[in-house]
Amino acid sequence: MVAEQPNLRSIVIVGGGLSGVLLALRAIENPGNRVVLIERSSALGRGVAYGACDHAHLLNVPVFRMEVGLTPTFEHWLRANRPHELNTEDGELRDSFVTRRSFGDYIEEIVEHNVAAGRLKRLRGEVVEIGREETPYALLKDGRVLKGDQVVLATGNLPPKTPRFIDEGGVLDSPVFIPDPWDVHRDRLPAGDGRVLLIGAGLTMVDVALRLVRNGHTGPITALSRHGLLPSRHAHGGEWRNAFHDRPLPPLQAFRLLRRETREAAAQGVPWQRVIDAVRPSLASIWISWDSADRRRFLRHCRTIWDVRRHRMPTAVATQIEALVKAGALDLRAGRIQKVDRAGDGAIVTLRPRGARDSVQIEVDAIINCTGPRSSFDDMNEPAFVKLKELGLLVADELGLGVRTFGCAVVDRYSIPSDWLFAIGPLTRPEWWEITAVPEISAQSYYLAGGLGLSGQNSLLRNFVDLGAGI
Repeated sequence: MVAEQPNLRSIVIVGGGLSGVLLALRAIENPGNRVVLIERSSALGRGVAYGACDHAHLLNVPVFRMEVGLTPTFEHWLRANRPHELNTEDGELRDSFVTRRSFGDYIEEIVEHNVAAGRLKRLRGEVVEIGREETPYALLKDGRVLKGDQVVLATGNLPPKTPRFIDEGGVLDSPVFIPDPWDVHRDRLPAGDGRVLLIGAGLTMVDVALRLVRNGHTGPITALSRHGLLPSRHAHGGEWRNAFHDRPLPPLQAFRLLRRETREAAAQGVPWQRVIDAVRPSLASIWISWDSADRRRFLRHCRTIWDVRRHRMPTAVATQIEALVKAGALDLRAGRIQKVDRAGDGAIVTLRPRGARDSVQIEVDAIINCTGPRSSFDDMNEPAFVKLKELGLLVADELGLGVRTFGCAVVDRYSIPSDWLFAIGPLTRPEWWEITAVPEISAQSYYLAGGLGLSGQNSLLRNFVDLGAGI
């Protein structure tokens, strides 16, 4: 019988989605760590992206970019369990876009194996309070209190924020409005020929539109966003250099360099997508090098341009969406909603088209919020965060991207990094920017589990570039 090791470091991870699970799996590699994972749902490792999807939702990146350093690899797991999903030729893996459900199954199988083996403890419940008395603790809704040396917030992507516009008829509080696109039940949707308005035109909108069609919806679908731009499609083949390696530049110069690189790549027959992919390992260092004014300018003037090129659709998905647009089943519009009014069982939406002076009205039977995961925390009262916010231990960043961190250590109202409270994943976007995709989250989990973040030191944050070398 092996005696329990003294001086174990107890790490409590709040959230069992991909961010929390990857951190837990990294942390238990250190025999000095005792890790407890708290998740409200029954499934681990799925979160919204891999838990709320249906059987036909595809990953937005190819298989080789979904490798997160686990054994077996995702490719090997697919070959053994879902070989029909792989696009192979002569036994070699090409650029394959498999289902999100398969990736969720893969991660869940690995983490559950570690739970069953006793290497990782999991608790099912909802955390309603986090604080520190003699030691850090997490209070669950059922009254259980879990104490540890460090607490890590791994709450993942949160439901989208309800849009703000005039609503004198109570549309937002009626069955007409669906605030969370991943909480859609068929009995809440209009009849198959009903008119649906999707707020947003990004990847969330793409998923919802295709899901509606797969479920037999035949009515008109309108997608409204400020610019009316669809995500770009992936392209295969070619390689390109990282133009930003050890070269952080201000936003304007950075975009000028990207334009030159894409033109040169095109002249050599290399898709512009390879230029974007090549710079991903440097994104964290570029973002860190920008001051608040630089970041604000980027978000105001360049974010949409970046998003539609960085967050792309698989070819099969893009082909389906383009077919819906060509057939008139999906109407893309650029503009803003000014107000909504009830009209029978539906609503009349008044919107201002982009570049137009006059407003137009459209009548719809359902409005689905597809604006993407919420990032602003200034007015959010998630139970687990309330006390932390009241005590000034958790502070929203000034740009509305997430919470303030120093590396992964949460920063309080006095700008002091915590020595016991940490965050991983989308919450840390103010410091890390691109931290919603699997490769970046995987690299960040290595960083934090290795003790860099848990020490509260930020001097090694730039090592993220090295950790992400394989992104």
